[in-house]
Amino acid sequence: MGEAVVQIREVADHLQTLAVQADVLNLKYELESSRGQKLASLLRKIRVLSVRAKSYV
Repeated sequence: MGEAVVQIREVADHLQTLAVQADVLNLKYELESSRGQKLASLLRKIRVLSVRAKSYV
């Protein structure tokens, strides 16, 4: 059980890192094109997953 908690924390940390990167990329691509808007949407979803993962830590 302890190992599972460690792995969940590692995933949550990784998602947090991705969320920060997603914020940066979102600002860069959000206004550029329809492709950029789709990417921005996916990056927002990563941010949401990061917030959800924090609640399990």
